[in-house]
Amino acid sequence: MKKSVLPLIALFLFSACATHSTMRGGVAMKVSDREAHVCLGEGEVKEGDKVEAFYNDCQDRIVGGSKDGGAYGVPCVKKKLGKGIVVKTLNEHYSVVEFDEGVKFSEGTFVEKK
Repeated sequence: MKKSVLPLIALFLFSACATHSTMRGGVAMKVSDREAHVCLGEGEVKEGDKVEAFYNDCQDRIVGGSKDGGAYGVPCVKKKLGKGIVVKTLNEHYSVVEFDEGVKFSEGTFVEKK
């Protein structure tokens, strides 16, 4: 009985690690206030795909109490900046994204396909 359960446990553990399937890239070049070249290319996105822009809020998050003077116990927080749309794929590595009016993005902002 134990032998038949082990493969199921292994399958569960491996599938749990593969649940993050979001297509993600970063702003490589800011072209204008609304347009950027993003590291999401052919095979990852296509013209008309909707995307969202995010940044990591990683303020000083040291938590005291340990003997070594503190521990990094609180993770960064993912913050949404706004939405955009893929207007053109350039090649297998890059595409052009047009963000909605007022989205404050910069080079390094990360972008996820919706």
